[in-house]
Amino acid sequence: MKTIPWLLIILLLVVIFLQRECTHEVVCPECPQTTSDTIRDTITKPTVHYIPKPIYTDTGSTKWRSYPIDTLQILSDYFSRQLYRDTLQNDSNALIVLTDTVSQNRIVYRYPQITLYPQTIRQTTWVEVPQPLKNTLYLGMSIGRNPTKFGLAPSAMFKSKKDHVYSFSYDLISRDMYVGIYWKISFRK
Repeated sequence: MKTIPWLLIILLLVVIFLQRECTHEVVCPECPQTTSDTIRDTITKPTVHYIPKPIYTDTGSTKWRSYPIDTLQILSDYFSRQLYRDTLQNDSNALIVLTDTVSQNRIVYRYPQITLYPQTIRQTTWVEVPQPLKNTLYLGMSIGRNPTKFGLAPSAMFKSKKDHVYSFSYDLISRDMYVGIYWKISFRK
């Protein structure tokens, strides 16, 4: 008869504690944290300046003075159009070809052909998804002593999805029961 009020008190405490777990608010998980890392795969090269290299031409040395001068040939070379093509850059970044037309000792026409290749950009995105909350059960042992008795109690702790912890332990030596509840306290800055 003495245990009935205690059992009712324990039953009411369990009902009150379990009611705290059954709130009807919708708990939305936090947005996942996204970390991006961009790597640009480019190679810089020094700028190439086009400087034509002169070619030595013999304009009449002593070796050729004994031959007759062909004026028609000289004028034909002077008024003819010579086409020169020079590749300035040919790599993974670009293809640059310069085409010159030379007539009457000057550049008559210049056509630069520039083909740029797109740079490769690799972008990797890591999405960190928070782990879903789950119920956890812990089993353990409690040892204690007061001035008159020694105590040894196997105990069980239950951690709910809302980070509430419920504990139950039974002392084998003094035959006492202990029930506990714990809440997570967070201090936000």
